[in-house]
Amino acid sequence: MLSNLFFYKMLFAAEILVAEFLFTFRLKKRGKFPLRFSLCVVACLIIAAFFPSGPQTFWYSSITFLCIFSATFAALVICYDEPIGNILFCGMAAYSTQHFSYGLANIALSLIMRARSPLAGMYDEGKIQIGLNGETVLVALSYIICYFVSYWLLYALFARRIKKGSNMKIRNMSMLVLIGIGLLIDIVLSSVITYVDELGMLVDAVYNVTNILCCFLLLYCQFSLLQNKEKEDELEFVNRMWHQEKEQYVISKETIDLINMKCHDMRHQIREIGKNKSFPEDAIREMESTISLYDSIVKTGNEALDTILTEKSLRCTRSGIILTCVADGALLDFMSATDLYSLFGNALDNAIEAAGKVVDPERRVIGLKINRVGEMASVNVKNSFEGELDFDEHGYPKTTKEDSDYHGYGIKSIAYVVEKYDGNLSIAVKENIFNLNILFPLPPI
Repeated sequence: MLSNLFFYKMLFAAEILVAEFLFTFRLKKRGKFPLRFSLCVVACLIIAAFFPSGPQTFWYSSITFLCIFSATFAALVICYDEPIGNILFCGMAAYSTQHFSYGLANIALSLIMRARSPLAGMYDEGKIQIGLNGETVLVALSYIICYFVSYWLLYALFARRIKKGSNMKIRNMSMLVLIGIGLLIDIVLSSVITYVDELGMLVDAVYNVTNILCCFLLLYCQFSLLQNKEKEDELEFVNRMWHQEKEQYVISKETIDLINMKCHDMRHQIREIGKNKSFPEDAIREMESTISLYDSIVKTGNEALDTILTEKSLRCTRSGIILTCVADGALLDFMSATDLYSLFGNALDNAIEAAGKVVDPERRVIGLKINRVGEMASVNVKNSFEGELDFDEHGYPKTTKEDSDYHGYGIKSIAYVVEKYDGNLSIAVKENIFNLNILFPLPPI
């Protein structure tokens, strides 16, 4: 007859495999994944079943379950084509999830049986007695419900944050190591408590509640590190964009200045040619009009803003978009040229992209307005668009491009600049008109 511990080793292997699958199923899989996964599951169950029995002590019990976990971890390495750091992150999260569920099941079964949870008695080598009766069915059903609820809850709170292509290499390794040590201590302490026969039901319940809170806290800390890393990566990307925009602004300014200087000279040369050669007046006006297209410097009272708007107005002309501008650029003199380029460059690029997709040419419009409102500088960029927009949790529109990992940073760059100058950013959409509204506090004179 099989022993309690034999049965529980198999049960633990199944629990940890299910938990690991919840955290890893979105990761990049190796070739012939179904076959690999099936063989690994069978191998892990065999290792769990035939892991050698030893002294009934907490330390040997801890080693047993850690070895079974190591086998499942090796299975993940075989099944998933991911960096070892990603797999280790998911494995730690899965073990915390399994231990959380174990604690919840112990509490539920203790309340139902009005005695110590039968799960605690499965650590010994006594022979298991399985009989199909009302009590056995109730225990099994309660156990399944507890694990289902726990796994679903922790998946919803944590596991679903892991997406395909995620990089879970945590920069703050000291914190991750502390989380790992905390999990190890919790596992060993669980074994110690299990082998204390005289433990009262109340003390056992208090421990299991503490165990649940500890596992949840470990998961929360682990995924907080992941979230912080994602924010750091995002900020680093925005900073790289900022430096690229700084270089682009210098290039744009030099190019526009050169074009306008050459166009100015050419216009006078054409006029002189027309006088000397008796060119038709209509032909001269047409040539001047063509050159004026490139000699259309926008004057707002802010040199950096003039450069940006001139560059974007040329792009609008090429795309058949009507750009209207009523701007007191002097209000934004407190901002650096690079920040102005980042703010208005991204805002107008997004507007041009959206307006350019409008089918009706007469509805391809963009409006820019900068004016003073009390002690604030008000900036409004509005544009027409077609289709529906989805917004994220911050109220920002999601990118419509398929490769969302490398797009959607324009609005984040805008938000970064607005925050830098203690401004306020809001977005409104009405009747296929997108309104970007920004308020900056004006510095004291």
